[in-house]
Amino acid sequence: MSDLYNRFLSYLHLKRASARIAGALRRGETSLSFGPSSLNLMMVDACNSQCIMCGHDYRGCGSGEVLTLAKVQTIYGHLDLRQIVDVIYGGGGEPFLNHELAEIAEYTRRLHPSVQHTVITNLISAEEATLVRLLRIRLHFLISINAARRETYRIVSGQDAFDNVLANIRALVALRRATRSSSHIAVSIILMKSNIAELPELLRLARDLGVDAVKAVYVRVYPDGYRDREGTSTRIRPEDSLFYHQDLSDRTLKDAERLAGELGISFSRPPLFSEAAAKPRDCTEPWRSLYINYDGKLFACAAGEIHFKHKIEQ
Repeated sequence: MSDLYNRFLSYLHLKRASARIAGALRRGETSLSFGPSSLNLMMVDACNSQCIMCGHDYRGCGSGEVLTLAKVQTIYGHLDLRQIVDVIYGGGGEPFLNHELAEIAEYTRRLHPSVQHTVITNLISAEEATLVRLLRIRLHFLISINAARRETYRIVSGQDAFDNVLANIRALVALRRATRSSSHIAVSIILMKSNIAELPELLRLARDLGVDAVKAVYVRVYPDGYRDREGTSTRIRPEDSLFYHQDLSDRTLKDAERLAGELGISFSRPPLFSEAAAKPRDCTEPWRSLYINYDGKLFACAAGEIHFKHKIEQ
């Protein structure tokens, strides 16, 4: 009953946060009386992959510095957690390289039982004991897989770890069943020209793996200086963006949506390019979210640690 009650509270908090933002938009407010409802904790300046679309070369420039439990306790001490709907452990490097991930998640759950929290991970490596601890506190998992075939995965991630990731997903699903956890498990794909054809395969793979959902987002192509990778010449190009392949993208996403319905798996997709003009959107991300870097620096939007890096250093 306690878990159901906390989930209901979380739902109410989410509805209140959405209503606040919608009201501020209607009134044309630019100075808000409320703070963000989502925290994005960037856990570590290190990664065990070399994804071609990433805006940071962790092998060449990663410091290995982590967001510790002590830092998180200080951060939480300056926030009103009663208005926080969700906490996301991700953005930046690979969260499972932070050995205090479980302690931080458990502390978050104790401090605010109704918060939703999610780890965004490539799941290349994770200890079973850590996974069990996270499942027991109902932490959700969003696993970046970005391909449905081993060779595509190797090109996109810079690692030959596809089989290992699939094995870890199967193990996670089995552990969820064994612990009777209500954690949500989803896989994600960052869509680009080189992998969009594999989206239907990924939906079938996700069903076979036993995960709950597939999430698709468009690739973000960073400026040229951000795309160099130590030890590899493989890199993403501007024309790999689906902006240059809009008909292909819209057609594939529509087909994938139909297939997901047939397979009975939840599918979240980005807006179609054909919808862009018909549905103008106001960006409210800075109102909704606060991004906290491993070193305590604050950013108002996703990838702020990359886009604003040089300005902050100056």
